Amino acid sequence: MSKKPVDFMAAMRSHEEREGVQRHPKPTSVPPQAPAEAAPSAALTGRTVQRSRIGKVSIGVWVDPAVRKQLAQIALDTDKDQADLIAEGLNLLFERYGKPPIAPVS
Repeated sequence: MSKKPVDFMAAMRSHEEREGVQRHPKPTSVPPQAPAEAAPSAALTGRTVQRSRIGKVSIGVWVDPAVRKQLAQIALDTDKDQADLIAEGLNLLFERYGKPPIAPVS
């Protein structure tokens, strides 16, 4: 006698329905005031976009661990977010090169 094959996906669906949890939550809709170019990129990748990231881009940089540690310590000392400190630094850089300080600091 052979064993009956297990339908894993059906078991997961019934678990999700029974427990009220979802393995892959349904994506939240993008608010209507969102920029038009942000919505297609989310649709193409199949990922949801955090509302705080709509209309923004990421700038990544590789630094020594000591740099990140020092930035984290300054953030703790001043009770500011690391992102706000980086925005403050970008504004200082813009001013140095004769550009308007446009990086928003909350």
